[in-house]
Amino acid sequence: MKALTVSHKGKRDINQDLIFEYTASDGSYLLAVVDGMGGYDHGEIAASIVCENIVTYLSTVQTIDDFHLQKGINKSNLAIRQHNNRKIATMGATVGGVVIKGNELSYFWIGDVKIFHFRNKKLLFESTPHTLVNDLVENGSIIELSQLSKYRHVVTRSIQGNLNTSQAVFYTNTFDCSTDILFVCSDGVHDLFDGLQLERMLNDADSLADLNVELESRLDRDASDNFTFGLICFD
Repeated sequence: MKALTVSHKGKRDINQDLIFEYTASDGSYLLAVVDGMGGYDHGEIAASIVCENIVTYLSTVQTIDDFHLQKGINKSNLAIRQHNNRKIATMGATVGGVVIKGNELSYFWIGDVKIFHFRNKKLLFESTPHTLVNDLVENGSIIELSQLSKYRHVVTRSIQGNLNTSQAVFYTNTFDCSTDILFVCSDGVHDLFDGLQLERMLNDADSLADLNVELESRLDRDASDNFTFGLICFD
């Protein structure tokens, strides 16, 4: 298995995104994207705190599963709260990713990091971000088109010190090493490319390396925000 990863500041002055991988002693594998929030430098700090605390917790256990991943998230949530209290600041992060254990797969996310799962170069799964717009749509509320852009980036779950709003959504699936590709990205990527656009690019590319280069080139040209993504497949 290999992962192609990119993380770039885009048109911003600083990159508040992080992408990281971790493999437990039983071979279970995690890839996650963290998108920091909270102003010029606080977002970068928040992303680092989340990453470090999740990995620190996972290093104390033998496997990566939903239970242990949420425990690691809870640890990072406490660290963010303590930092906010000390600095009298408000910062946090969204996170999302995948865990692969043999042919077992788990998607997880808090906020607006997105996961895409392709099988035979067809879109199989696309996560729904925790945003105010999506929550209103799910609840049957009417949204004026003029308000969509205003609320599109308002997240309703994040790691920001509140345990109630930092619970991850978990979904399980299977992972076929001969046919499947996973794509995890921050909002700087999925603001420009939805699942069907990524599917078309995947089918047009001669290889994943070429797709990786094409995505990075187009994002470097067009993305207004930080952009981070990871592509996972088997050789």
